[in-house]
Amino acid sequence: MSQVEMLTDFGPLAIMAAALVWGFGRILYLKLVQNVAVLSLLSARKTRAEYGLGIIAFLSNIYILLRPFLPVLDRWVERQISPAPYLALGVMAFSIVLMIFCQIGMGKSWRIGVPQAAEEGQSLVAHGPYKHSRNPIYVAILLYLAGIVLLLPGPFTLAVLLGTFLLLRPVIRREEAFMEATYGEEYRQYKQRVRRWI
Repeated sequence: MSQVEMLTDFGPLAIMAAALVWGFGRILYLKLVQNVAVLSLLSARKTRAEYGLGIIAFLSNIYILLRPFLPVLDRWVERQISPAPYLALGVMAFSIVLMIFCQIGMGKSWRIGVPQAAEEGQSLVAHGPYKHSRNPIYVAILLYLAGIVLLLPGPFTLAVLLGTFLLLRPVIRREEAFMEATYGEEYRQYKQRVRRWI
């Protein structure tokens, strides 16, 4: 197995493992030290878009996890050879670093999903990456998926990227409605200053 094949097979696994360790660690830290329940998604009624995103994430993660051990999966999804595997892994790693930076910048305000109502410690975050994008974590997710498309090009990974982009739009609209109801004029002014994406 060549070095490029090793990186293509196991690089995404290493990046995913680092992201999972960070994510679970951050959730535990906020819960145990800051007394913040991050997983609003678990207590809220889910929309079709959220279910769709969950299905896409599950299928794409299963593919990435199993493909080094079941090479037939690449044939099934018509995966092509990557034109730039090192760049692809760099984009994926950068997107995880950006996501971590965004989560740290949100402090106690970070939630996964839309809470039923504003919770203690939540505030409008408009600094750091949030000065340039209202949704930098979603930008990071799309960058990560673009890295996967570059690393494992084919109809499946392209469909994952496009499907995620399309399903994020109603999720963002729902979050924006929550933010406007919670922060009022402060959020409306922020919305005028900062773009939804970049």
